[in-house]
Parts: sequence; structure tokens; C-alpha cells
Amino acid sequence: MFAANDKRQDYTTLKADDIDVINVTATDGGNGMNGPEADAWDHSGDTGKESLIIYYTQCNLRWNFPWFDFDINFDSSSFTTDWWDGPNVCTHKERKNGNTSTSFTGHGQYSSSAITCEDKTTAYICTETLTSNGKTTIERVTKSCCHGYTRRSEFLRAAESVGLKEQLKGTLDANFTIFAPTNEAFKKGPSFVSSYENVLLNDMGSVIRISPPISTVIVSDASDLVLSHVTGGILTTTTLEDEQTITSANSKSSTIRINFYDMVDNGVMTANCKRVSSRNNLATNGVIHVVDEVLQPVTKSLTDIVSSNPQLSYLKTALGTSGISHDLRLEGQFTLLAPTDNAFRKLDGQLLNRTLTDKRCLKKIVNNHLLPNVICSSAVSGSHKSKTKNKLSKYLQLMRDDNDKIFVEKSQIIDRDIMASNGVLHLIDDVIIPEEAYAVMEVLEKRKLTRLSDLISEAGLKKSLEQANDITILVPTNEAFSKMSEFDRARLNESNTADIVKYHVIKELSTCRVADGHQFSTWNTKKTLTVHRSRSLYYRFFEPPQETIQCSSIVKYGIPSCNAVIHLIDKVLIPPVGTVVDVLEVDNRFSEFVKLMKNSGLADELQQNGPYTVLAPTNEVLNALTEEEMKNLQSSKDNLKEFVKDHVIRGHMCCSNFRLHVFGFHNVRTISGVELVIRKTGRHLTVSSSDILECDMVGTNGVVHAIGGILGQEQETEYNEYDFFNMFRW
Repeated sequence: MFAANDKRQDYTTLKADDIDVINVTATDGGNGMNGPEADAWDHSGDTGKESLIIYYTQCNLRWNFPWFDFDINFDSSSFTTDWWDGPNVCTHKERKNGNTSTSFTGHGQYSSSAITCEDKTTAYICTETLTSNGKTTIERVTKSCCHGYTRRSEFLRAAESVGLKEQLKGTLDANFTIFAPTNEAFKKGPSFVSSYENVLLNDMGSVIRISPPISTVIVSDASDLVLSHVTGGILTTTTLEDEQTITSANSKSSTIRINFYDMVDNGVMTANCKRVSSRNNLATNGVIHVVDEVLQPVTKSLTDIVSSNPQLSYLKTALGTSGISHDLRLEGQFTLLAPTDNAFRKLDGQLLNRTLTDKRCLKKIVNNHLLPNVICSSAVSGSHKSKTKNKLSKYLQLMRDDNDKIFVEKSQIIDRDIMASNGVLHLIDDVIIPEEAYAVMEVLEKRKLTRLSDLISEAGLKKSLEQANDITILVPTNEAFSKMSEFDRARLNESNTADIVKYHVIKELSTCRVADGHQFSTWNTKKTLTVHRSRSLYYRFFEPPQETIQCSSIVKYGIPSCNAVIHLIDKVLIPPVGTVVDVLEVDNRFSEFVKLMKNSGLADELQQNGPYTVLAPTNEVLNALTEEEMKNLQSSKDNLKEFVKDHVIRGHMCCSNFRLHVFGFHNVRTISGVELVIRKTGRHLTVSSSDILECDMVGTNGVVHAIGGILGQEQETEYNEYDFFNMFRW
């Protein structure tokens, strides 16, 4: 396309017999002339070849092409008439007398005149200012289309300029849809002519020759560009759907993708990501949708576009290594946020190396930049932030600032709406690294989970964790380490550090939302982790069940990393040393209760599979009994057995499982049939009238809680008489 130096944009066809060559834009070239002077064809019949002959005459016109840049003059004889000198144009004249100037002094007559003309969208206005002997007269002539007429659009001019006039006339009986660019779109849009690298120019003095094959290619490409806006059938917005692709009428069968964004600016429609500014303009044999920009023919897939762009060599490698390049050749409706090579070079060297070589991490990085729907830049409104899901099912935030810059997260889109047959591509200036792309140790470092990270390094397991595939890591918070009980702290100090770390690693990827009693194999091959779920009938209706793993609650699920999933837990997991009986035996605080338990004959039963929850009185509590109370307790084996049963609940109940319902209590029943009421004040738990002194000493077949009192048959809940409350029993 010729570049105009004034505001006029008139298109004329140069022809050599049946060869339509190109559109020209005429300007005054800065020589004081308004409008084009000349263009001409010379048919050199003696040689048997057709050539474009352009003669140097008087009007300077700059012809800007990618492959050459020089001045060309045109003879004025064959230029077409300006629109305001054509038919159906009405002229309006008005004259106005201006102020009389008193600044001029001298002898004789003095006069001057100046004419300025301006081509506007709906009118051509010329203003002549005449000054004579100090008096100014202003005459304005306005030419515009008469009532009932309008200017021919630049799209139709372009269609005629590449020989499509007869073709369009021949389709008057057919139905078709046109996505017609506005005149302004043609003025600011890209050239109708592609850039050709192999054009040979022969400069013979003042004559430039272009070979016919090149002329033919130029016309063919211009014709394809025009026809890429046209398709068969009448397609109104009621028949069009979001993500619908339409095959155009050009020779390459390029596509037009339709998108609707109902939540943006009261509804936005785009065609190949160009905003449709006027819809459903009906004619007798078709419909016109007006678009704000010229639609370039779309024939390449996203993979093809990446492969052919020298700025995207790193991304090309990433797509190939991850295997996603194949998917992006297929039909689809993707948005690819494409980091440039400069964006990749900003990455830390170690991360860049892993990004391009580690297929596990690389695929997650690519999918973080891939959206399952076409998101055009028009969908990002300046009035609010938008968010959309990517192929990792993570939300990315998009925003447009006051300077019309668009950002995805913190990365700026530097080139928008590059259309492909299966989606759209936006160039961005930073790689958006998801948490999924970082190694386990990097995620722990970023989240400042230093206590377990230190244990991993101390155990020498850092490399093993980073090289492992598809594992689940239960990571205690730093606070969990600080709040460890004396029992667990002693066990931690006594245990092998590697065994402790391995006990936090599950051999498979898991959400940990599994059935009650489910057991996971760990890297500590001798030990398993058991999941318990607590739920009363009340919570079945009002709250979800709560999962605990070895009495540790999961406080955050599913933190991703490159090769693992991380769940945050509120306690450090210590591998159990044995059954609940063994837990009691190794803790000197419970020696008296262990003695009573063995004398009752229940010790062997409590060594079985269970699970059991033991509410164990400390020695201090039992030693506080009177001599008579102790004598009565030990008077028979049945009394001892009943006493021990009063302190044992069937099932695995951690302190976090004692969940209070709306009435402020939780009912449990011991294996002796006694109803116990558990209450909570702040973080303080009581069972009936006894304080729970220490929670969650886990054994292989249950859990032990230390209590500061005696539980007995007389300690029944005051709510026992109401059967209604039994629904809240654990």
C-alpha cells in the first residue's frame, strides 16, 4: 500500500490488459498540488511481454515497500476522478466577510488568497480566505453525498482494484456474508501486498520494470486478502456461535473465528480477534458485519506460527520436548501466551536448564501458558480485572491499564491477537512459572517451611526427593515443630532422622481424601500411615468430615511441585513404637494405670487390631485415690475390668476429632456403655469433669490421651434422657 502524506486515501487500479496490479494512494508529495497527477500503463507489444511502465513526471509520490524505497512520478492523464467530483455529489457554498485589518499601510492595491481543503468522512471541505486592501472574505465550499447516497467503502474499492468486481457482480443471486473493515481500518491497516524477498528490479533510466509473474503474485495475494473477509451463506449473529470457525472464499480457504464475550462492555463480538463494531447489516442477498481492522488470511496452526517466528526459538524447543507441539497442530480453540526468547533468558540458569530439559516440569510450564479457549485482547476490559483458567486448571489474571497495556499476571503482552487456525497467540515478555514447575525443595524454600527442609538436608534425602516421581509429602508447619509435646519431642530426638523424614513421604500421588481407615505405604518401609475420618450425623448435614493422618490434621491440601504434591499438616509425624499398651508402658506417667489394666486381663485385648482410644489417668490422679477407693477398685477382677473399660472408646479418636455441635458438646460412649460429654473452652478440652492433659499419643492400633481425672459410671451426660441428642454421638 502506498503511504499517504495527506489525509486523502484514494485507490486506483493500474492495469496491463487483464492484469490487475495494485492500489495506489495519491498525495500532494509536498509540492503544493492537491491530489494525484498521473499514472499510466504502456503495453510493449513488440516484445510480446507485458510490463508496468511508470514515467517520471511532475508529482512526487513516495512508494514505500519493504524491499525498495524511492520516489516515483505519475502522469496525470489516467487518474480516476476524486469522489467529490463524481456523480450524486451536492455542493453547498457560503461566504462570510471577516474583520477589516488596520495593520497594513502602503500605496496602491494589495490582495492575497489562501485555499485549504480537507477530506473528511462525510464531506470534502475547501476554505478560501481572500484579503484585499485590508478586508477579509472567507468562502467555504462543502461537497457531500446527496440525500440517499453514501460514499463507496474502501473495502469495495479494494475488491474492484484486484479484479473482483465482476466476481462480486456474478454472485448477486447468491447469498454471502462479508466482514467488512471500516475505511479507517484500511487507512491504518497493513498493506494488501505481502513482502517478497525475490523481487528483481531493472532500473533503465526513468523506467522501472516489474516482471509479470511478480505482478500476478501481488494481485493474487491482494485478492486472497479481500476474499478472506467473505464467506458463503447469510450468517447473522443469531446463527453464529462462540468459537465457531468459518471458511472464507479465498484460494487458501483461510478461516474466520467468531468469539463472543458477553461480560465485557455489554457484549463484544470478534472476528479473528478484531472487534465487530456493527452487526447484522442486511442486504437482499447477504449480511455485512463491520470490523474495526483488516482481517489477515489465517492458514497456519499455532505450532506453525511458533516455528516460523525467530523470537520464539526457546518456546519452539519447549513445545517439542514436552510433546505439546503435536497438539497445537490439531484443530482446537487455544490461546497460547508465548514468551519470547528474551523472556526465557531472564530466568535463573538452573531453572532455565530444567525448564528446557526436564519433561515433567516443562509440560507444566507450557500448560501454564496455554488456555483452553480463545481469549482475544478485546475481551480484557479496561474497567476491571479478568481471570481465566489455563490447562493446569489454575486461574490467570488479566488486566488492561490506563495506557492500554495488557498484562497476564505480571507479564506484559507485547504483541496481541496473532491468529492461527486453531486459536490465537499473544507474545509476552516474561515466562509465567507456576509452582508446579519448581522442585520440592524450592517450594519448601519459597513457602519458608524451613524446619522440615532442614531435617531433609540433615537426613541426606534432598536429591532423592527431587529425583522421585509422583509422590505425596506431608509437610508439618514450622509452628507444628514448635508445639511438639514432650512425648513426641523425646521420640523425635531418639529416632533416626531419615526414618522421620521418610515417614512423611507417601509413595503415590494422593489427595488424602480417602475412606476411613485407609492406609498409605511410606518411604519408611516398616511403617504405614492411616487416615481417619470423623463425622457425626450432625456434621453429615452441616459440615464435611475431617481427615486426620496419625492424628495430624491437614491444614492445606494440594500444594503442587514439579514431581510431587504437598499437604501441610499441623503436627510432626512420629512413627509409632507399638500398640496403645506399648505407648502406655514406655511412658512412666501411666505405670499405675498399666498395672491395673494388666491385672484386669484387658491388656491382651488392647493389643489386638482395634482401633482403640484410651483416656488414661496419670499416676498423679490414681495416687490421689483414698486407700478405701483403691481397695474397692481392686476387690475383684470384674471391678478392675469395668474401671478400665470406662476409659476406653472403640475407634480412633484424635483430639481434633472431638468436634462440638451447635449445642456446645460432643457425646461419646465407652466400651462399658458409659456416656461421656466432651467440651471445649478455647483450646482446652474436658471429658466429663476431667481435663485432657495431653492429646494424640499414637500407637499402631489406636491413640492415647492423658487425662487429669477418673471416669466412671456415675458420670453420665445430663442430656441422656433426650434421645434426640444421640444423633450427635460419635
